[in-house]
Amino acid sequence: MFILTRFSDKHSRPITQCSYMAAIELKQDYYLHNFNALLKTIAQYHSSLLSVDEKRWLQSFYQLSTDAQMLLIRLLSRKGVLFRFNKLKYAEITNIEQAKDQLIQHGMISNDISHLYKQHAITLTDIFSLYTKPELLTLLPELVSKADKKNDIIRKIEKNNDSEYLLSIIDDPIVMVQQQALLTKFLLLFFGNSHQDLSQFVLSDLGLHKFENYPIDASTQLFHTTEQIDQWLALTELADQYWQAHEIKDYEAITTLAQALPSQSTWLPLENKRQKLINHMARDLERNQQYDVALSLFRQSKRTPSRERQIRILMAQQQYQTAYALTKHIQHNPQDDDELEVSIRLEKKLAKSVNQPFTPPKAFTPKAIQLQLANYEHQRVEHCTASYFASQGWTVFYLENHFLNSLFGLAMWDIIFAPIKGSFINPYQLAPLDMFSEEFYRQRQDLIDARLQAIEQGHFNSWQTHFEQKHGITNYWVHWELFSQQALTLALSHIPPIQLAAMLRRLLKDLRHHRSGMPDLIMFNDTGYQWVEVKGPGDKLQNHQLRWLAFFAQHQIPAQVAYVTYLDK
Repeated sequence: MFILTRFSDKHSRPITQCSYMAAIELKQDYYLHNFNALLKTIAQYHSSLLSVDEKRWLQSFYQLSTDAQMLLIRLLSRKGVLFRFNKLKYAEITNIEQAKDQLIQHGMISNDISHLYKQHAITLTDIFSLYTKPELLTLLPELVSKADKKNDIIRKIEKNNDSEYLLSIIDDPIVMVQQQALLTKFLLLFFGNSHQDLSQFVLSDLGLHKFENYPIDASTQLFHTTEQIDQWLALTELADQYWQAHEIKDYEAITTLAQALPSQSTWLPLENKRQKLINHMARDLERNQQYDVALSLFRQSKRTPSRERQIRILMAQQQYQTAYALTKHIQHNPQDDDELEVSIRLEKKLAKSVNQPFTPPKAFTPKAIQLQLANYEHQRVEHCTASYFASQGWTVFYLENHFLNSLFGLAMWDIIFAPIKGSFINPYQLAPLDMFSEEFYRQRQDLIDARLQAIEQGHFNSWQTHFEQKHGITNYWVHWELFSQQALTLALSHIPPIQLAAMLRRLLKDLRHHRSGMPDLIMFNDTGYQWVEVKGPGDKLQNHQLRWLAFFAQHQIPAQVAYVTYLDK
């Protein structure tokens, strides 16, 4: 039997096991409730990190009418800070005019665009970009023509020196949100990152995301000083500017931005963020053959693949001896398996240039079979192979990494969400903050070792309990839409406990990198189980796949590669 629980392509929903749920209708003021929850958390846990002006803003917000609060939240949640007021339509706001006037009175929005322009808070481009091309033709008939594209019209406006006239022809009210940066700061304090926003509340309200219940207190917050917040926000802004330059391959801008990078930080979260950005910038400049600048940047980063890129740049500069020395340094102290393997390949390339012998490591060749299969309906090669094994009496799951990852999530559920200080800073986390650092194991070593020992002895009771009681609760490792109770039951009844514990131990050794590379198919029959990695015509095994297959061979875990070719019609 073939249980198809994998995606049919990169963008589709699962073919089976889709979750269906009744439509949930949110209250009209759902976003006001969510925003108040955000502010309550800020006041409860982060008050010491707010300035006098920010605390005054909070007090002013609570003095607003409900209509004014909702209008402000609506504006803060929209893209940009400048809006044509007459275009704003919100059915739940009873009197939007009064709400606008109250926000102006409290200094939360402004409608004086002339003053804003003179203060350089906005530009003519900002203002006239709010209008459509037909509207611009009506407003400025003497300046533009129908043949102009909107971008051409905006450029003409930019070049026009009569700003007073241009501002005078605006005949509908425009408002600007004054403290947009406040929301950015509040969200950062609440989530502890720069990518989650108010939409996370909505996903939770709709029931699309359900989260584990874990304790949060002031001692588990990411930020402890206003300086840390300011540094984080400044680095986020620099990263945003970099990605804009990256998209258009503006290497001159990237070079300038690299010069604006802050110095090394003793605060680890910020330094990790800085080094990640350094690697991106340096890789772009390396591609542009700005080798000296790229090398200087990479030397500021300890994150992979910094040392690999340094070696490749040194090779391009014919600094072979320095490059060779770095390969040997990596081999004595590799950060992960991939860096070690890359260093060996680079050593092979460099050995002749530095007159050094090279002894290649013994290559691993996985067990393999050759299959010729019919594929008249042009299915994915994994589906064809799964159907073949199903015809041989196997119950087959196409789950790739999701099988072992889900087993790990269920086996360690209570440990993953254990109330370890510094692990959880908001109610919407898939995992603790240290999930992919060495600290995850170090802080939970006794719990994890005891659990692995219990698994080796065949004690799996908590797995089924976690599956039943936690089903649908978001966990980074468990993929509910793909991983079924049948897969769990077969795993626990067919995989020897010693082998299961061994696989989880390897996963724990490097959660970030070992979470991928597992074979496509896992299958069970009356006598046992096996993994099968599927390779279609011209497809080759990746390094991380070979590492898992070598591990399986070392621990007598049944696994093989199926090399598939297709029969002619």
